[in-house]
Amino acid sequence: MNRLTPLIVLLSAGCAANPPAIRLSEAQARNSAAAAASKPAVDPSQSTPVEALTPRQAMARELQNPLPRARVESPEAFFRGEVLAAGTPEVNKRPNGVVILTLPIGTATPITCFFHPEAIDAGATAKVLIESLLEDVKLERVRATDVKAFANSPALFLEADFVQDDKVGRLKMVVHADPVLPKTCFHDEMGYVQTFQRVTESLATGLSSTAEEQPVPPYFSDVQVMRVNDVVLGFQYAALFHAKSGGTVLETNTTMVRPGTPATLQYQDTSIQEWVDDKGVLQSKSYHKRLGQEITAQVRAERQEDGSYGVEGSMGGKDVKARLSGELLGEVGIALRVRDGLLKGGAKLETAMWIPPSDASAPTRVVVSPRAGAGPRSATMEMNQMSVNVEFDVHGFTERMEAPAGGASFVTERISQTGTP
Repeated sequence: MNRLTPLIVLLSAGCAANPPAIRLSEAQARNSAAAAASKPAVDPSQSTPVEALTPRQAMARELQNPLPRARVESPEAFFRGEVLAAGTPEVNKRPNGVVILTLPIGTATPITCFFHPEAIDAGATAKVLIESLLEDVKLERVRATDVKAFANSPALFLEADFVQDDKVGRLKMVVHADPVLPKTCFHDEMGYVQTFQRVTESLATGLSSTAEEQPVPPYFSDVQVMRVNDVVLGFQYAALFHAKSGGTVLETNTTMVRPGTPATLQYQDTSIQEWVDDKGVLQSKSYHKRLGQEITAQVRAERQEDGSYGVEGSMGGKDVKARLSGELLGEVGIALRVRDGLLKGGAKLETAMWIPPSDASAPTRVVVSPRAGAGPRSATMEMNQMSVNVEFDVHGFTERMEAPAGGASFVTERISQTGTP
């Protein structure tokens, strides 16, 4: 939680265990969405035929009048509530458990959403969605455009430019990596960017799960946006839970989409789970990384009875097995020591952590020093040869981090939090 995970992203330039099971349904859904578009009446005051517009004009379109709320309730869905829509939402369930919700908004095409029965990796899910929807067209470029916090969880917005029959198109998408109702939505029509955000936000805030079993809510969580200068790359979501055996469990999920052409595009998901005792000393930690559909790292460290740590797994296609001596801190442990030391005028903090992308077979030395003249909660964090600037909150957790990235700056910044660490 002390935000060393963005450093891991830089070092490894992640990963829930479940790949998205949606590929077969999305191509079908795109066709059904096009058919459904003829059902709602198009409001002529809010939409102009694309043929009468230049691409710039088409991309600037927005609905002028607010959409009413429509009830969503179906025996096929594992959720219910009210959302923004210009007509009656349509619900369909696929054999793989994915529920498709089609929302007319009064334009030429509806917004289509996929609700997943299990947790998703945002990057891998975005890759599958884009490839399924645009399999018959020429994909030109994909980029992340924004990160929002919907229902206290990250929503990653993306755009994909494509060419079909010498006509350009732009697909708008959002991947909402919500622990309760994970979902992906798309709108295959130029413009209506703000409308798309408002409608998809209404899904996050207006629908509730009807599943018998609900995930345990964290007592603290936050969402951070990741960017290089002003270019959005992705998000980081971190959540704290009380461990049944004492101490704290931190779960951190990070997704980064490197913008570019299909040949250079990269979807990266990392997932880290660590358990620390009441003093912040590491008891166990797992690290997973996925590039698209390929798992490229899966390694774990476990504290032994003699106080050492056993490490086992794989990194970059190579097996890793090691025994680490000495006490290691978790990210929560770093935050505790920053709060009780550095933020109270103490000296720099020097400690050791296990950071697999830095070195999975050895501890990594971490030094946190006050940054003179930059404010009482500003510091410099050094890890191996890397040095970054951080801004802490009053609890010792990082609100903002900035690191050099070539001639630019890699920044992670908190945009939302719930609860108290």
